[in-house]
Amino acid sequence: MPESTVIVQLPADALSRLPAAIAALVPSEAGPFMAALELGYLAASADGLDSAERDTIATTLERVTGIGYDHSAFAAHFHDLDASVAMLGRRERLARTAAEFESEAQRADVVRFAALVAMADGTLHAAELAVLDELGTHYKWSSDRVRDLVTEAAARVRGAR
Repeated sequence: MPESTVIVQLPADALSRLPAAIAALVPSEAGPFMAALELGYLAASADGLDSAERDTIATTLERVTGIGYDHSAFAAHFHDLDASVAMLGRRERLARTAAEFESEAQRADVVRFAALVAMADGTLHAAELAVLDELGTHYKWSSDRVRDLVTEAAARVRGAR
């Protein structure tokens, strides 16, 4: 499957519901939120992030998080994550951050959250799904389990449950 293969394409009218769907999954504590943010960013950046997609992610997260991060703070954090990935590698960052979530419910929510962050531009590509699949392996989940969570996340944006 080519890396640019589209896995999920959200309808244009559903994008206005994306912030609310993400907000419903934002961890309430700062530590888990930052870990979830990193996982979302690792997935979203797997196929490369142009400035428009970075801007969309930062704007969406700024609107829904309520932690006082503004657009420039998210941009700086993304820059730090890029540097960390360049130094340690995506796999290492993913493994370390995945370990932050212990319960099945937390893990399922963070996969959904990361999927929605990756879909901030309206599309989930194969490379982004591959990162989510790798995240699932840290929880000993099958690709089918991860795909089900991604499908549920997309359904939240589309208005279905």
